[in-house]
Amino acid sequence: MFWKKMKQTTDPKECLEQESLREAFRYTFKGGRVFLMEFKQKPVEVLDISAGGMAFKNNGFKQYDVDQVNLLLDIPNYIGNTKFSAQLRILNITDESICQCIFENCPVEKYELIHKYVLEMQKTEIKTKK
Repeated sequence: MFWKKMKQTTDPKECLEQESLREAFRYTFKGGRVFLMEFKQKPVEVLDISAGGMAFKNNGFKQYDVDQVNLLLDIPNYIGNTKFSAQLRILNITDESICQCIFENCPVEKYELIHKYVLEMQKTEIKTKK
C-alpha cells in the first residue's frame, strides 16, 4: 500500500485549517455547559473531551498522576448504557494550569461511546446556534 506524502506548510491559513480538523472529534464545553467529575478524589471541571482523552483545570495534580474515572455520559438521542470507565493519566500540565490527559486501558466500545458523545454534543450545539 502506498501512502500519499503530506506536504509541510508554513502558510498560516493552511495551518489554521489543519488545527480546525483536530477539533472535529473533540468537544469543548462552553456557553454555560459544564462537565464536572472527580480525579484523585478532587473535583475538576472538564474543559474538553475526545476519545483519546480530556483536559481539565488543575487542582493540585502532578504530571503523570493517574486515576480510574467513572463517567455517566448524558448522550442526546442515545438509548443504551452510557457508563464510561477508564484510567486517566495526566500527560502534560500547561502554563495556564490545564491538565492534558489520555485514557488508558479503555476497550474499543468505550472509545466508540466517547465518539458518539462528542458527535451528539456537536450536533446539539449546531442546532442551538441556528
